[in-house]
Amino acid sequence: MSLKLDHSSVEELDLALRLYRRLLVRLLLILVLGFAGVIGLAKLSTILSPPYGVYFLGQGLVTWGLLGLLALLFAEFWWEGRQIGKALNHPDLLDSPVAGLLGGLAVIGERAAAIGMEPGFFHGPLRPIRRR
Repeated sequence: MSLKLDHSSVEELDLALRLYRRLLVRLLLILVLGFAGVIGLAKLSTILSPPYGVYFLGQGLVTWGLLGLLALLFAEFWWEGRQIGKALNHPDLLDSPVAGLLGGLAVIGERAAAIGMEPGFFHGPLRPIRRR
C-alpha cells in the first residue's frame, strides 16, 4: 500500500492521537496554574501598593496576567496544532493550526476508518473496529 497525501500509517495516527491527549492535559494545567498565578498577581499587586494595586501602562497586574495567559493558550494551540498537522501531513492543519484542531479528530477518524481502525477511549491508540 503506497501512502499518498490523504493516507496515514497507524504510527502517524497514533502519534496524532497522543498529541491530542497531550494537548488536553497541558491545556488543563495551563488553565489551573494560570488562573492561580493571576490570583497571586492580584494579591501581590495589592500588597505592593494598597488599596488599588500596581499599574503598568494604565493596566493592573491582573490584566497583564490575563493577557499573558491568553497569549500562552494561543501559543499552545498553535504549537500543538502544527505538530498534529505535521504528523497527519494535512495541508489545512499546517496552514491554520489553531482552527484546524477542531477538524483534526475528524481527519484521524476518517483515515483510521479507511484502514479498518478506530481510536480508543480518550484518544487512545488505534484498535480494530468492533463489528456489532
